[in-house]
Amino acid sequence: MIIENAINEMLTMQNSLNEMTNGADWRSGQTALGKTIDWRRCIVMETAELVDSYPWKHWKAVDAKTDMENVRVELVDIWHFLLSLALENLDSEEAFNALNSAFIQTQNAQFIHNDLSVIEQVKVHEEMMRIALEAVEITSKYLSRLAVAFFDSCKVAELNFEALYQIYMAKNVLNKFRQDHGYKEGTYIKEWNGKEDNVVMFEVIAEMAVFSGDELYMALKENYTQLK
Repeated sequence: MIIENAINEMLTMQNSLNEMTNGADWRSGQTALGKTIDWRRCIVMETAELVDSYPWKHWKAVDAKTDMENVRVELVDIWHFLLSLALENLDSEEAFNALNSAFIQTQNAQFIHNDLSVIEQVKVHEEMMRIALEAVEITSKYLSRLAVAFFDSCKVAELNFEALYQIYMAKNVLNKFRQDHGYKEGTYIKEWNGKEDNVVMFEVIAEMAVFSGDELYMALKENYTQLK
């Protein structure tokens, strides 16, 4: 995989997704319906959900295991918001350079999942949250720092770039499917016969010999139709 091409492709796709869900003027910081957009708050909240996939609580479920699959899904959600933050505040070339340089910078990081305790892993993820909470101007330098923290989190979760790309592409299909079936209006059904649509999506992908966005969309539609 050519990383540079993939980053540019995802930036383009994210812009299209944001225009579809939030309106053509989404970079203004408001949706077409007048709701405030705060990508950094999105990153903070998704990181909190990610942390809750770890058995960090000392008062219950002390023998629980980390839901690493969900950690990876949350990271892909965060990637959507990080791409959006870059596109909102930087031009396309600056956005690409900030994300690409951060990726290159983290490739020498020696995070080995099995060598880190649960709390040590959580602290790596919390660094991303800490940076997202900084009330500073969103410059290329700031965005690069935030992206470095993101890719560090990916390393802890053993989510390589190829997997990040594939799940991102799949989530884009799912997001489009949700929008086409009443997500914004509140009529979309997210739980399909006891499984979240995310889970069904991964089951469909696992059966594919080669990933196809069109095939995934049609499979989701078939499953969804059966609910009704």
